[in-house]
Amino acid sequence: MLWAMRRVQQNEVRSIERLFRDQATSLDLGNQMLLVAVNEHPMVRLWVALPDYDLLEAYYGFDRCKRSDMPVAPYLIAGCSRLFGSVFHAL
Repeated sequence: MLWAMRRVQQNEVRSIERLFRDQATSLDLGNQMLLVAVNEHPMVRLWVALPDYDLLEAYYGFDRCKRSDMPVAPYLIAGCSRLFGSVFHAL
């Protein structure tokens, strides 16, 4: 799984979420994609998990990162809640 991150203004989150949902609906048959966030008022830090590097091109300004660079407790914006739980809430 490929992870990428970008800091955005709160008002930009909605358009990125729409892009993600459109892409996931048509390309994520295995429910592997996630869009997660952490609020950093007034900014929001977003991470996207993608199964294929080619999908990253659609996410302008996102930089690849490691899973280990992510916060312990982001919140799920879109994607498979079961996968989110296993990635971020596994004991």
